[in-house]
Amino acid sequence: MSTTVFSRARIVDPSRGIDEVGTVIVEGRKIVAAGKAALNQGAPQDATVIDCAGKAVIPGLIDACVFIGEPGGEHRETIASASVAAAAGGVTSIVMMPDTDPVIDNVALVEFVLRTAKDTAIVNIFPAAAITKGLEGREMTEFGLLREAGAVAFTDGRHTISSALVMRRALTYARDFGGVIAHETQDADL
Repeated sequence: MSTTVFSRARIVDPSRGIDEVGTVIVEGRKIVAAGKAALNQGAPQDATVIDCAGKAVIPGLIDACVFIGEPGGEHRETIASASVAAAAGGVTSIVMMPDTDPVIDNVALVEFVLRTAKDTAIVNIFPAAAITKGLEGREMTEFGLLREAGAVAFTDGRHTISSALVMRRALTYARDFGGVIAHETQDADL
């Protein structure tokens, strides 16, 4: 098992309240020590040592609003290529918007995204499902079934829902089972 030591890095870990210069020791794919205390352990003899002076080591970032072409627009971008681009920027998890063709508004498409992500992505892909069928702002999707299938949130992405009644129903329904609505509010009449 290979060991990598990242020395003199600014280590930021909000979960542990850490923001300090120190060392991170990684064995294989697991962090075994981090912080000022890790510096005192020293590097194993066969370890690769990377000097990170002036650089930061942080938990993976989450991009909560990613528009990917697949399904339907694979010529623009696939789930695999989006995941490679995300990883290059330090993003380890993305929430995929439902603005695809076809729209992610049914269980089969949520399952397709999850299956494709599992097979091809190098970061975590979390699908958001549409609030309304076809992103048309009129008829709600089946939130409960979509959530059971793996949708983490509901949004009509760049599309507006002009009906206050539809939006109220969506918010009420989501509240009743702890669903997340992530909607960009717009009023086309203004």
